[in-house]
Amino acid sequence: MKKFLLPFLVPAVLGACGTLDNKTILIDAGDSKEKVIDVLGLPYDRQFEQQQEAWQYCVSGAGFGYNDHKIIWFTDKKVTGITSYRTTRSGCSGAVKTIKWEDAPDYTVEIREK
Repeated sequence: MKKFLLPFLVPAVLGACGTLDNKTILIDAGDSKEKVIDVLGLPYDRQFEQQQEAWQYCVSGAGFGYNDHKIIWFTDKKVTGITSYRTTRSGCSGAVKTIKWEDAPDYTVEIREK
């Protein structure tokens, strides 16, 4: 009987561990803040500097002993990139990093001649 339940139990336990990957795959460069909110909800943390902005999301207990973090980077209100990191602190509270703006994705400002 135990051998019969094992194939069903393992996927159920592993499926309970969730990261933000299934949601962030739906976000593309150039997407608006509204689209990000529709997909991920409100951010856990928000930091900005001039035209750049970074929203952080966290899932506590995403895997065995870690939290999954995603940073959504914006320039001029459009997504420019997504970065990830993990923490092992219990829960998301106090585990969110201070943004290092030098880690922000590069972006190009188009200059057109008239």
